[in-house]
Amino acid sequence: MAGKPSACPVAHDFPFAKTDPMTMPAEFAELREREPVARVRLPSGDLAWLVTRYADAKAVLSDWRFSRDTGRPGAARMNTAIGFGNRGNPFADPPDHTRWRRLVAKAFTARRVERMRPGIQAVVDRLVGAMIEQGPPLDLMEALAYPLPITVLCEMLGVPVEDQTRFRGWIDDMLNAAFTPERRTEAAVALIEYARALSEAKRREPADDLLSALVAVRDEGDGRLSDDDLFVTVMTLLVAGYKTTAAQIGKGLLTLFRHPAELAAARAGRDEAHLRRVSEELLRFTPPGAGYGIARYAVEDVEVGGVLIPAGSTVFVARHSGNRDEAHFPDAETFDISRGTASQHLTFGAGPAFCVGAPVARMELELAFDALLHRLPGLALAVPEPEIPWNSDNAAQAPERVPITWDGPAAREAEAARTTAMGGTA
Repeated sequence: MAGKPSACPVAHDFPFAKTDPMTMPAEFAELREREPVARVRLPSGDLAWLVTRYADAKAVLSDWRFSRDTGRPGAARMNTAIGFGNRGNPFADPPDHTRWRRLVAKAFTARRVERMRPGIQAVVDRLVGAMIEQGPPLDLMEALAYPLPITVLCEMLGVPVEDQTRFRGWIDDMLNAAFTPERRTEAAVALIEYARALSEAKRREPADDLLSALVAVRDEGDGRLSDDDLFVTVMTLLVAGYKTTAAQIGKGLLTLFRHPAELAAARAGRDEAHLRRVSEELLRFTPPGAGYGIARYAVEDVEVGGVLIPAGSTVFVARHSGNRDEAHFPDAETFDISRGTASQHLTFGAGPAFCVGAPVARMELELAFDALLHRLPGLALAVPEPEIPWNSDNAAQAPERVPITWDGPAAREAEAARTTAMGGTA
């Protein structure tokens, strides 16, 4: 009967085990087929719900009855010490989120993002040019994947060049789960103090950067972003736009190496539409994160996929699984860069909480893969893939190092010709 859970649903142990960080556990496909809204038991012993189909995942992510504030009393915990969610974000839900999103959107217009393209291209050119000058082999993560998004974020926010090294250091320390709580807290405090001082400087002397635009935005009631609003916005951009974008560059290249025919097809074109199809299919097929899903908290009884989710339940939305749903993506288990619907993936979320920085991340990925595929002839892994170490970051699971090699002399020769054609500038 629709809207009525089974009397005694079987609780599946979750998260599912993974023997390969690049592949999807088989349990997701089985649940999509037989039990798309399933009961799961977490390592803490707490029970939660797991949504695995595309349509159901999109519905939950678009429904404010599923709160983003999962720090509520009674919410399920992944283990006995740690919950998860947005308990530190005062803009998790309406009406505060609605106001925040409206103001931030004014500084994140399509025109402003498109104006960033030459700057992002310049960062990619500089980093890849340094890779070519150094020559192979080298680590993709340290040479490009991490420096690209953090440099773009710094330039986007208007962080002075002389401050960018320590700015990245604070972020790395704050987000590194291997460090002590004291070290992470110290880094967070330093970042907060710096962000507040920088915001005040932008109020006094606005510049052509995103932080100045955020300081200046107002709504129709002459409201504006407070210092706390600005800090949460900056932190959202840093956490969502740094490690996840870096992870996607590393995982994306490994995915292409695993699919030689698609790698050859990806190298066959350079127009913007072609590059977009490549990056979108990578985002669908091998998105960042460990695949645990996004947690939501049901504030009232809600029916999902014919199952009644009771108020007070924690729900995991398995976006990775939704991206492999055959009902929405035919032949979903095949990596196919010609797929015309790949951009409908759930990797950036859905609904009113859709990732505000998605256009910037997409641009970074397109330009990064363009450079890797077309400026490094003979690009290949420098070690067997099983030797690549991976981190344990659930939000941005990524290879720690991706040693790559290429035809260094050919790349230098092509780079010299490219520089000459551009009038002596790279």
